[in-house]
Amino acid sequence: MPVSGSRCAAGGETAVGQTDQWSTEFNTPPTAPPPPPRSGRILAVLALVALVAVAVAAVAVLNGGGGPAPTPGVPAVVSAGPLTEVKIPVGTSVPTPTVGASVFVGPTPGYLEIAPNGAYGYIANRAAGVLTVFDAVRNTVTGTIPVKGGGPQFVAFAPDGNRAYISIFNTERTVNEVGVLDTATGAFIARVPVGIRPFALDVSPDGRWVYVPNHDSGNITVIDTVTNEVSGDIKVAPNPHWLDISTDGTRVWAANHESNVISVIDTSNNAVLGTVKVGSSPHSIVAHPTKPLVFNVNYDSSTVSVTDTSTNTVVATVPTGSHPQDITLAADGRHAYLACVDQNAVQVLDTSTFKITSTVPVGKSPTSVAVSPDGRQAYVTNLADGTITVLNIAGTA
Repeated sequence: MPVSGSRCAAGGETAVGQTDQWSTEFNTPPTAPPPPPRSGRILAVLALVALVAVAVAAVAVLNGGGGPAPTPGVPAVVSAGPLTEVKIPVGTSVPTPTVGASVFVGPTPGYLEIAPNGAYGYIANRAAGVLTVFDAVRNTVTGTIPVKGGGPQFVAFAPDGNRAYISIFNTERTVNEVGVLDTATGAFIARVPVGIRPFALDVSPDGRWVYVPNHDSGNITVIDTVTNEVSGDIKVAPNPHWLDISTDGTRVWAANHESNVISVIDTSNNAVLGTVKVGSSPHSIVAHPTKPLVFNVNYDSSTVSVTDTSTNTVVATVPTGSHPQDITLAADGRHAYLACVDQNAVQVLDTSTFKITSTVPVGKSPTSVAVSPDGRQAYVTNLADGTITVLNIAGTA
């Protein structure tokens, strides 16, 4: 499953905002003149290459300072058309990442999710009331998408990348929805009412269902992606905050923020199979793709709980930096990354030894970590200074 980031400001709550194609024309070229002699054609090719080089250099210079200014309502050009998951070798994660670029992305970036093709991502700028489109190839902002009625909180992509699902609510709790975004146009095609204060949602591996934890109403809403309608609700322990679905799609794991438990749900009938007692204020949760393990960070006890899914018991409790908000796995599953909001740092956890291997300084108040599908970069949202820190997590630039 994609691994995803925190989504609350310090203390477990996040400020929200009130503020919620391209076309290509093909023209028939004029009739070409007779071909020049061979030498003339060679010179023409060389001249064209020189012009292209000059144009590329000019674009690089223009974009070197953080890229073009965001254009409201304009999606990133990399997001057009069907988007399939990248099928390239995954980098081997290292115990100590190196810090790369710091990119300004606008105020209150609370959460970032990278698209399945790895080319771009959406940032939930909560109080600003926009989704910011982040080009993950050039590490720059290419546009913003207004989110009307409430602040965007979390983002989850369909496996094919053609849709993104955004949890949305406002401060008055009168807007509680999941927005369905067409990633080719950057337009919302549906807004689905859900429970009160929807948080970190997830999409099933087959793309058919979206599971939405509703923090204040204590339930999980299930959305049918074919109809974009609610198909059911699952009652869980109070304050479900974050979800992750197993890679085989058979289980949903829910971190219940104020209950100090995680819930285990069978997706064949959406029944709660049981709960596992963890630390204080479980915040973010992720299931390992190949091992029978689930990791969750506990915000108030500043720990990671490791649960063996074959016995549904906690097998390790790991002390962390102050107030961990998010836990995200490396693409190869060897390490996990913890956003420690009070420490202005990301910690790296070895998923075999359950030891912290490094603490890496990032921006102010890190709240989420997103990993590229090729496993070479991680992107950290820094809520307080409006930046993303790029980490090289496979020892590559």
